[in-house]
Amino acid sequence: MIIKSIQNQIFKDALSLQNKKLRDKNGVFFVEGKKQVDEIPKNRVIRQVFISEKYKNDVRGFKNVIMLSNRLFKKLSATQSPQGIMAIVEKKHYSIEEVTKNSGLFIILENIQDPGNLGTIIRSADAFGVKAVFVSEGSADIYSDKTVRATTGSIFHLPIIDNIDIENTLNLMKKEKISVFAASLKGKKYLNDIKFPNKSAFIIGNEANGLKSNTETLADILVKIYMLGNAESLNAAVAASLIMYEAAKKQIT
Repeated sequence: MIIKSIQNQIFKDALSLQNKKLRDKNGVFFVEGKKQVDEIPKNRVIRQVFISEKYKNDVRGFKNVIMLSNRLFKKLSATQSPQGIMAIVEKKHYSIEEVTKNSGLFIILENIQDPGNLGTIIRSADAFGVKAVFVSEGSADIYSDKTVRATTGSIFHLPIIDNIDIENTLNLMKKEKISVFAASLKGKKYLNDIKFPNKSAFIIGNEANGLKSNTETLADILVKIYMLGNAESLNAAVAASLIMYEAAKKQIT
């Protein structure tokens, strides 16, 4: 079966999920491209897989596969040059209380606006063994196409909790004896001088404005990254990646 009509109900229902409110209501998101779809764990619920006509001979091992005409697939796709496969996947929800019982490093993101930065941070968190990423209210959508693509599959590899209240989350972490650091130009200590306790959290602020002042007051220690050159600050994703690398390195040593 191939769907060619824009009036087909299956296609119309899928197209409606381009609306974030409807995606949130249904608890789903799109995963597009062969590499991304291949990264979906076997224990995640895939509501639907869509393929284009030109991809029909390449799909393997998926259930609930619907073929769309190339024209309809392009209309559903979020990319200029679709690869011919996408899936609608159910979100996975995590409890802050359960996640923070673990030892290791947690990353907290406050008002990260750029989906590419957000996705890159999630990818780095996966690479450097971060236990979970917490994303504040007012940040970019972790389930937008741009964010999901920037994670290159890492969105499936670690807990990510979005729309958190920063103050409440930090209070919960302190109850779990988690040491809270924050990246700030006001910091008196440099990143390379920090000893990360067994349970640590690091807060990264907005790309343009950094952290809110009340968030800085909630941190145990403000930390800055040593920079030899004249740049005032680093891109949020670069700063977060350096912090995670440093933490991972010290866990090894």
